[in-house]
Amino acid sequence: MAKEIVKKWYQSKTKVGTLLIAIGPVLATIGGLLTGSIDMMTGISALTVELGAVTAILGIRDLPFINRK
Repeated sequence: MAKEIVKKWYQSKTKVGTLLIAIGPVLATIGGLLTGSIDMMTGISALTVELGAVTAILGIRDLPFINRK
């Protein structure tokens, strides 16, 4: 049986691209929280959604039925 080569996460263009795209909204929300233009509860719920979307995209990418060989 052939040994499967597993790439590190930072060698995946999809994962790095997802993280780069996610930086914008997350930093904007954190900036709004720090300046006071976004109230705390709205900011926390926005951060939760943004981070959840990123982790969902990264997790969906690694599902076995998507990565069939």
